[in-house]
Amino acid sequence: MFQSYKKWIPGVVVLGLAIFLIAKLNRIDMHVQEITRTSNHFNPSNIVVELPANPQYDIKMSPDLISFVNVVTQQPFRWLAKGFQAYAFESQDGEYVVKFFQQHRLRDRAFSEHPVEYFFSKNYRERMAFNKEHRSEIFDSSKISFEEIPEETGVLFIHLNKTEGLLHGIRLVDCLGQAYKIKPDNACFLIQRKAQYILPTITELMKKGDVEGAKARVNQVLDLLLTLARKGIMDGDYALIRNNNIGFIKDRAIYIDTGHIAKPKDPNAKKQMEYEFKRRLKPLCDWLRVKYPELAAHYETRRGEIMLALTQEQEALHASTAMNEKKAAVAQ
Repeated sequence: MFQSYKKWIPGVVVLGLAIFLIAKLNRIDMHVQEITRTSNHFNPSNIVVELPANPQYDIKMSPDLISFVNVVTQQPFRWLAKGFQAYAFESQDGEYVVKFFQQHRLRDRAFSEHPVEYFFSKNYRERMAFNKEHRSEIFDSSKISFEEIPEETGVLFIHLNKTEGLLHGIRLVDCLGQAYKIKPDNACFLIQRKAQYILPTITELMKKGDVEGAKARVNQVLDLLLTLARKGIMDGDYALIRNNNIGFIKDRAIYIDTGHIAKPKDPNAKKQMEYEFKRRLKPLCDWLRVKYPELAAHYETRRGEIMLALTQEQEALHASTAMNEKKAAVAQ
C-alpha cells in the first residue's frame, strides 16, 4: 500500500511548491502596487462601496438636509489632500470639504479575493483584520461627529451606506486637473466645514499685531478640548498638533480629522484634560514659548483656570455623592 501512495508524493510536493510560489508572487505584486502608487493618486474605483449595507450606519436624513447637500455639491470640488483614510476635495467657494473614504483600505474580502494569500500569509490575515477594525473605527467616529458633536467637528453630512437616487452627482477635479463625475450614492463620505490650520492662523494674527485675536484663538483650541472632555468624548490620535487635527472656522475651533473620535467607557474630564495638556498640547505650548512668549503666558493662565475649575467640579461631585450615600444609609 505504501508503494501506491509513494507515487503521489512528488505530485503533492510539486503542488505545494506551486501554491507557495503563487502566494509569494501575489504578495510581491501587492507590495509593488503599493510602492508604485503615487502619493496623490486618485482612482474613482477606490471610493466605490462594495460592502453590504449595515443598519448600524443608517443615518437619519431630513429632506432639508438632502436638499442642502445637493445644492452644495452643484459646484466642483478640487483636490485638497490625501490621508490614510480618505481623499479630500475642497468646494469651489472654499467653504466645504468632502472626504471620500478609501474603500480599498476598508474592503472585507479576505478569503474570496485572495484565498491563497489568506491561507498561507499571516500578514495578509492580520491586514484584513486591521481593515475590518479600521472601518468600524472610521464609521463609528463619523457617526459620533455628525450626531453628537457637529458643532465641534463641523461635520454637516455623512453617508456610510449605499443609497439609490438620493444624491446628485459630484464633479471632482484631481491634483493633475483630471475631472470626474462620480455618484455619491455609491460612496462613503462626509461633508465638513473648511477650517484653517492653527499655527498659520496664529502667526498671521501676530504679524498683524492682533494679540487679542491670537489669544482668542488659543482659547478656542482649549475650549474645544474641554467641551469634548466634559461630553465624555475623546480623540485617539496622539499627534494632535503635528497632524493638524484641529483648525479654525470663523468663530471657533473644530476637529479637522474626525477619524479617531470615540467615547471612553469611563470618561473623566479632569484626567482627560491633564493628558491633553501634558501630551497632545505640548507641541503647541512649546511653539508658543519660542515664537510668542506673550501667548505662552496666556496659555498657561488658561491652563491653570481650566484645571482649577475641573478640580472644583470633581470635588463637588464627590461631596454630592457622599452626601447621597449618607442619606441612603440613614434612610435604611
